[in-house]
Amino acid sequence: MKKLYYILLFITLPLSAQIKIIPQPNEVTYHKGSCQLSTQITYKQDNLITNPEGYQLVIKPKNITIKYATDAGKFYAEQSLKQLKAQVKLEGKNAFPCLTITDAPRFAYRALMIDPARHYWKISEMKQYIDVMAQYKFNYLHLHLTDDQGWRIEIKKYPKLTEIGSKRTDFEGSKRNNDGFYTQAEMKELVQYALERNVQLVPEFDVPGHSDAAVAAYPFLSCNDTIIGVRTTAGVSKNLLCFAKPEVYTFMDDVITELSEVFPCKYFHIGGDEAPTDKWMEHPEAKRLLQANPSLKAQDLMSEFFHKVNSSLIKNGKQPLIWMELDIPNYPQGSIMYLWRYRTTPQVLERAKKDGFKVITSPGEYAYFDYPQAKDDLPNVGWMPTLTLQRVYEFNPAFNLTTEEEKEYIFGVEATLWGESVKDLFRAFYMTYPRALALSEAGWTQMPQRNWQAFIEKLDFHLQYLLKQGVNYRPPVELSQLTNSKQ
Repeated sequence: MKKLYYILLFITLPLSAQIKIIPQPNEVTYHKGSCQLSTQITYKQDNLITNPEGYQLVIKPKNITIKYATDAGKFYAEQSLKQLKAQVKLEGKNAFPCLTITDAPRFAYRALMIDPARHYWKISEMKQYIDVMAQYKFNYLHLHLTDDQGWRIEIKKYPKLTEIGSKRTDFEGSKRNNDGFYTQAEMKELVQYALERNVQLVPEFDVPGHSDAAVAAYPFLSCNDTIIGVRTTAGVSKNLLCFAKPEVYTFMDDVITELSEVFPCKYFHIGGDEAPTDKWMEHPEAKRLLQANPSLKAQDLMSEFFHKVNSSLIKNGKQPLIWMELDIPNYPQGSIMYLWRYRTTPQVLERAKKDGFKVITSPGEYAYFDYPQAKDDLPNVGWMPTLTLQRVYEFNPAFNLTTEEEKEYIFGVEATLWGESVKDLFRAFYMTYPRALALSEAGWTQMPQRNWQAFIEKLDFHLQYLLKQGVNYRPPVELSQLTNSKQ
């Protein structure tokens, strides 16, 4: 890794006095003079800063001042200053350039998603992941806690979810990280750890599909009381939570109520993707409804299902996040929808305008971090598209929307790290960085301040910055190939 890193260091351009903060601050003004590294910092609460995550960092010859309106702004100012100090030390200097940074995020929601359902993560590993993402100004970590291949969170009213649902024999031949779950006490402690770094944890309870682990624990949850085990392969299961059983809605209400006490975040992800309705339509209740209304479709049942789930969220003061499926006729009012499916951007944005919902943009073309970063980069993922660092950097989360439309319809941005081929933290960091550095600018920095060439000129420093923290990353060797081809 070090040899590849020094290739990158050699090919990048000298940066002179320019700062190398990622994500790029939205306004930087340079002044004459310099300021010693040892200068004390003065903190000031500033009511003129209107964005709760905004800050101003003022570096003068004899003082450094951080202005902020909330603790979030203070935290982000400290992250910018921390990076600046590390840069100055790396360059062998003992003073800062004098400058003023006035900064606030473009989007309120800037997230990464991890998937301990497929491969279990230790709490200590999630803490490491949070530490790194927080310093790059991500403010939400989405936890995909339930799926066909594992149920990872304690639900006291349904102990079999973890007694049975958190265990499996293997996963496509892998014996690693197949068992494990989080107690509610452990997760509450992690929630607090994250909040201290201005990161909120968003739980995902994936329904009605991706539910084999739940059905394995409690067969009554399926339409035909299916006896199955926790799934040991990837793919899409037809064992959905049944739309027609009152006890299923009681179950979901109980789970949402318990998780709402663990996760204070107002947003709650209820999945909603990849749910084949074959077994639903075989159920006597579906046949009765069809006989009464021949125009009824399975997707209509899905809409009704989500409305019932949403009633539990409303009761617990939560707002639903949902993977958007275009064939579902309507979703609960107030839902925030994910744009995730490959090549569906125009349709999803048009639907957002029509139905008036906000969107978190997480399209496979730009934000699926389980995709390899170069062709033949990793084994056993040949079917996946390639997602390069430059491609991530080119991502505009608002696409071609006007400024006013962006404010109305785009809530934020998220990169997803699905866990089928991500078996441990070492691999997770490799898949996340440096692409998350590019995504952090997509979420934080306004488009006029973003520049690919300026970004790669900062990259050598940040790779060293990550390396000193023990973070594995993929050296973007294609940048040296790109440079050589231009010579």
